[in-house]
Amino acid sequence: MIKGYQEDKKPLNIKDLIMTIQLWQSFLGWSVVINSTVVILWVLMIKYAYNYTFKMHSYWIPISKESFNAIHYGGIGLYKLAIFMFNLVPYFVLMIIS
Repeated sequence: MIKGYQEDKKPLNIKDLIMTIQLWQSFLGWSVVINSTVVILWVLMIKYAYNYTFKMHSYWIPISKESFNAIHYGGIGLYKLAIFMFNLVPYFVLMIIS
C-alpha cells in the first residue's frame, strides 16, 4: 500500500501531511548541502588547478582560454541560480509553512 493513499478515499491524516513536509525539508536541505559542495569544488578546481582543468578540457575539445573562462563562469553562475531557485526557495517555504 502506498503511503498517503487510502483505498476508502478518507481524507489524509494531518500527521501524514506533516511527515511529508518534514521529509521534503530533509531532502531539500541535503540537496542544498550536496549541490553547494559541488559548486565549491568546481570553483576550487578553476581557481587552484586552472592549468590542469584547462588542459583536460582542451585535450578533448580545442577551446581558447577566453571561451573556457566564459563557459565555466557562466556555468557556475547558472548552477548557483538553480540551487537557489530549486533547493533554497522551496526549503525556506517549507520552513515557513511547517
